Amino acid sequence: MMAALMLVAALVLGAGLVRWLRLPLYWFEAAALAVVAGLFGWTWLAFGAALILPYSLSLPLAIAAALGLGGGLWWRGRRSPLHWRPLPGGRARWLIWAVGSLPLTGGLAWLAWGHDLLAVAGGVQASGSTWADFGLHASLISHAALANQLPLDMPLAAGTHLTYPFLIDLLSALLVHGGWSLHAAVFWPTILLMAAIVQLLVALSLRLFGWLSAAVISLWLILLNGSAAGLDAAWSDWRTSGLSLGTWLSAVPRNYSGLDALNVHFNNFIADILLPQRPFLFGLSVFLVTALLVQATRTAIEPADRRRYQLTAAGLVGLLPLAHAHSFIAAMVLLAGATVEAAYHNRAEARRWLTAIGLTLLIAAPQLIWQQLANNLGTGGHLALGWMVQPGDSIWAFWWRNFGLAGPYLIALPALLFRPAWRRYLVWYLPFLVLLIITQIYSFQPYEYDNLKLILYAYLMGMLLAGLVIVQLMRRWLGTLIMIIPVVLVLITPGTLAVTREFQLHDQFASTADLALAAWVRSHTPTSAVFLTTDQPNHPIATLAGRSIVLGYRGWLYNYHLPYQSRQAAVEAALQGQAATPLVRQFHASYLAVSNYEPVEWRADPARLDTEYPVLYRNDSWTVYRLPR
Repeated sequence: MMAALMLVAALVLGAGLVRWLRLPLYWFEAAALAVVAGLFGWTWLAFGAALILPYSLSLPLAIAAALGLGGGLWWRGRRSPLHWRPLPGGRARWLIWAVGSLPLTGGLAWLAWGHDLLAVAGGVQASGSTWADFGLHASLISHAALANQLPLDMPLAAGTHLTYPFLIDLLSALLVHGGWSLHAAVFWPTILLMAAIVQLLVALSLRLFGWLSAAVISLWLILLNGSAAGLDAAWSDWRTSGLSLGTWLSAVPRNYSGLDALNVHFNNFIADILLPQRPFLFGLSVFLVTALLVQATRTAIEPADRRRYQLTAAGLVGLLPLAHAHSFIAAMVLLAGATVEAAYHNRAEARRWLTAIGLTLLIAAPQLIWQQLANNLGTGGHLALGWMVQPGDSIWAFWWRNFGLAGPYLIALPALLFRPAWRRYLVWYLPFLVLLIITQIYSFQPYEYDNLKLILYAYLMGMLLAGLVIVQLMRRWLGTLIMIIPVVLVLITPGTLAVTREFQLHDQFASTADLALAAWVRSHTPTSAVFLTTDQPNHPIATLAGRSIVLGYRGWLYNYHLPYQSRQAAVEAALQGQAATPLVRQFHASYLAVSNYEPVEWRADPARLDTEYPVLYRNDSWTVYRLPR
């Protein structure tokens, strides 16, 4: 009941904000905007209250605040009648909208249902691309949900502060605390935000260009992106398989949007970003709302309307760092571009944008300072020429394998936009071309791959404009379809195969033995307990029991710029019966959990451990030992 009330309060808040904006909207655009603003705003309200009060007080307070604020905003906006924007082209265009966006939304819902920690016979399922990443997200959700007050520690590196953008996981954690299952608490925010992203992409294209067909083309080009080399790899795999095309497609053997063996990493938006990397859900959706508000500011006539849109955009962007840092960077690039464009045309308007950016930075500063200084390590940014180009590899060959035809298009697009009729669109792409260039020079985290999250924003803006280019070409000469259709198929086939493969994967995330272990840990150890474990991404002590562990998956700790060598050494020492040494004691662990199926590299010997430490719990797969104090 409490969880459902949280969701209702969030949607009321979003509806109130949309009403207060008094912005003429398409009805699907209004619904999407309300979902994003409501979920994002409510999560921040709940976070702010939980920083001070225990959940028993902070959650009712956040619900009441959201309902009151949403109702107040709705009341303030009542004086202006609702104006729904009609789809260009009349009622018949609704069929294009439905065919172009609703099947995609349904497919996303299907994928999310099966990927988002679904309870099945024999355990819990997190299929395909979500299997590893959800080890992180489930750990953050369970750790926050099972506490009585908001913890700000990193449960996968006991003793460190949580600087990872965690707001989407906090939302799910509060829904779990409010009574929902882990699956429901992950699934419903996911599908609501995914559906909103689809509609916001359509709405943004419509606001910019006025062509529904361009919006639908752009939508599919963006969400079905993939590495160019994947097309050749897929063709080769099919031909050598000896199978019919239908049979081969029924069991796609690998992810063709990203191939590590070929150093190909332009991964698909759906399969590799929206499904597994949950912070992107808030990040991308808030970015798109910000883009809509920027465009509304550019076209608004009344100064009061422009100020309202600008300040709302500034507030949303300022709240992004703890939701998704890469999207914060992209949104700041968007605001900077709007400011430069305004300075060229109207200096007074530029000053208003600078004021908005100042507000953004004021709101964002405490979050950025926390993320940089909480662990005294920063983000680990460094020079990385060529993104992920390997020594001896040609940057041009690397770019062609990853981006194919999209690469030359993204570079050449400004030349097309300098045409007089299209110059007003430069603001929507040139800043992101600069961002794309920066990603080829500097990595914002230790693992260069994560620059993909910024590269995808440049690709997104480029493909929004590609929809317009394609429609204009078809209007001038329908025969261009003969050239356009093959190009579009080349661009989307690797991504389509990657998404198709995700429908076919059904992987176990946790077994019945894992569930039994987690249940025992929750009922027999305090929420503050610290465990020594090996670094399995889906370790049930962290993901299902919500307890802190000394050593989470080492790849994550490396990329969050958290040193893990001494933690790894402590686990190794404990597995050798040396838990009483200072090396181990420094992490204040009280328990050691060992699987019967630990990788050989950990050299765990259960028979020896039984003689070294008291056994507290054992099932078919797991043993928990008490460590000496």
